[in-house]
Amino acid sequence: MPAAETAAPGGDIEDRESLERLRVALMHLRPEEKEVFLLRQNGELTYEQIAEVSHRPVGTVKTQMRSALQKLRKVLA
Repeated sequence: MPAAETAAPGGDIEDRESLERLRVALMHLRPEEKEVFLLRQNGELTYEQIAEVSHRPVGTVKTQMRSALQKLRKVLA
């Protein structure tokens, strides 16, 4: 059975609301945190690749990702 037929009613609305909450939460990040988060999650880049394209040390990239995730968890909680 296709997923659309088995999805709970209102699931699309909940998905859209969750996506909107994530968008709002992303606005609370510093630009460099947002960049690292989006490159990692959407761009599917490794930390090493992000460090290379952003001209930052890998450790800095990892720290920025950790900070972004902490802030997102706090805002989305």
